[in-house]
Amino acid sequence: MIDWTLDGFLPTQRQPAPVLETADDFDVILARGAAAAIDLFVCFALIESPVLYVASVVFGDAYEALGAAIVPLSLLALLPIYATYSFALEWRYGRTPGKVNRGLLVVMADGRECTYRASAVRNLLLYVDLLGIPPLVVGLVTALVTDGRRLGDLAGGTVVVRSTQPTDRDEAVSADTDTSAAARASEKREN
Repeated sequence: MIDWTLDGFLPTQRQPAPVLETADDFDVILARGAAAAIDLFVCFALIESPVLYVASVVFGDAYEALGAAIVPLSLLALLPIYATYSFALEWRYGRTPGKVNRGLLVVMADGRECTYRASAVRNLLLYVDLLGIPPLVVGLVTALVTDGRRLGDLAGGTVVVRSTQPTDRDEAVSADTDTSAAARASEKREN
């Protein structure tokens, strides 16, 4: 049941092929923003909210003493959580659940899989992108000016591109590139 619910969000070990010429497409830049929103929601809902709840129970008096300051503090805490989450998933799978959902893939500029170092550099420079007023202005302007690459991409030697998705389900199962639950179930029945 949960497999069907998460279909279209879960990254798989085998990455689809990148379409390198889409790196500077404006729709990719917009899709990156939507993917970031999805990933921020996942980080907040699945990681930070449970931690905040436990902190409010364990440290009730101190938590209440913070009052309204808890909201900006939780938003500040969300940034390192998001950067770590993005680093780990992009290094391991080339994409986060938000990028899977939007059909995006992080690869090296020459099309190879994203490396440990490249993922670390691009996600550490996320802090620089968020210095804009309002936040994300620096990242958006840089992406528009530098062929779709933000500062982290430039320093890490990476690009975010569209990934190819097979149109024929049988072809996808045989190529082991389809991430859908139906393809995985069909593959299990064959084995």
